[in-house]
Amino acid sequence: MARQYAAPVTDVALTARRPMRFTWQGRGYVVTAVLGHWVSGAAWWRAPEQPNDDTHTWRVEAFPRSASRSAIARSGVYDLSCSGEGWTLHRIAD
Repeated sequence: MARQYAAPVTDVALTARRPMRFTWQGRGYVVTAVLGHWVSGAAWWRAPEQPNDDTHTWRVEAFPRSASRSAIARSGVYDLSCSGEGWTLHRIAD
């Protein structure tokens, strides 16, 4: 099952320009694998004054960081996007 979002993501930590950690809705997540990366160009008909405002999207596998190591954390697949406006979570697949 996949859910669509357009939610802000904060505290994104990068390694080699790839997300390795992020926070969404106050909860931290650790990226265990990068499954894909693609670049989308800006919609030139909406913002012709900013034609180079590309959006980078990473599909990552991640699990929530828990306060307790004994807690079982389930991983998921997350689509994280970065543009000039910051980071956004677009999709979660369970």
